[in-house]
Amino acid sequence: MIRITFEWLSNSIQLNSIIALAASFIWGILSILLSPCHLASIPLIIAFIGEQGKMSTKRAFWLATLFSLGILTTIATIGLITGLLGRMLGDIGSYGNYIVAVIFSL
Repeated sequence: MIRITFEWLSNSIQLNSIIALAASFIWGILSILLSPCHLASIPLIIAFIGEQGKMSTKRAFWLATLFSLGILTTIATIGLITGLLGRMLGDIGSYGNYIVAVIFSL
């Protein structure tokens, strides 16, 4: 059953570019959300919101959402830059490491 599912997905992606783009986008978001590196940021979010003192649930939700969007935007920017340079994510050269450091610092 899994083999049939993967074959269907593979064929769907090859036949329709819109499905391929949507699948790439969804897979990219899931790979970020489920990455062990980013799961470690959950305690940071909880600690930051906890240190804010008493606040409404709505404000806590928006703080967590903005924090998450910031992480996604940073990673998307780095992916866009490396993609436009025609390189793989880890192969950005010596100057690329400094550019990534500046983006993460911002």
